[in-house]
Amino acid sequence: MEITEIDRKIGARLGNAKSILDVGCGEGRLTWYLAQETGREIIGVDLSRSGFRKAKKLADQAGVGHLVRCLKGDARHLNFPDGQFDVVILCYSLHHIEDSPAALREVHRVLRPGGTLVISEHEAKEGGVLGDCYRLTLSEVRKSLVEAGFNDISWERIDNDVLLTATG
Repeated sequence: MEITEIDRKIGARLGNAKSILDVGCGEGRLTWYLAQETGREIIGVDLSRSGFRKAKKLADQAGVGHLVRCLKGDARHLNFPDGQFDVVILCYSLHHIEDSPAALREVHRVLRPGGTLVISEHEAKEGGVLGDCYRLTLSEVRKSLVEAGFNDISWERIDNDVLLTATG
C-alpha cells in the first residue's frame, strides 16, 4: 500500500507521543504505517467495522499487529476518558462526519492539555472547499477548532490537500 507525503508529514508531527488515536481509521492504512514508524500502539476508531479485518491483516503483514487496535466508535461520542491521548489524527475523515463541530469538541475532550490534533483533508479547487461529503471551508474548520478549544492552528497545502495542526 502506498505511503503518501501527507502520511509522512503526519508521522513527523507525532514527536514523542505515547498515546495516539486515529479517528476514522477505515482500513487502517495510516494506523499500521504509524505503528511501524514509531513502534508505539496506535488506536484506530471508525464508525464501521468493515475495514478492521483488512487493517489487522496489513498490520500483521508489517509486523506491527500487536501495536494496532481498531475499535468501533463515533467521533462525536468517543468512549475514552478525558485527556487520554497525546495526539489525535483525523486523516481524510472530517468531511464524513455529519456534525464536525461536535466531533472536534469530543476530540478536544480526549486530547491531553497541550496535545496535538492533526487533520488532513482534500481541498477542492472551487471556492477552497474541504472534503466532498459535508462541505467545509478552511475558515469554517478553523472557526470550529477555535470554538472547540484548540489554539496554535497552522496549516499547509500539499498538492490538492490541506494539513492542519492545532494544540488542545
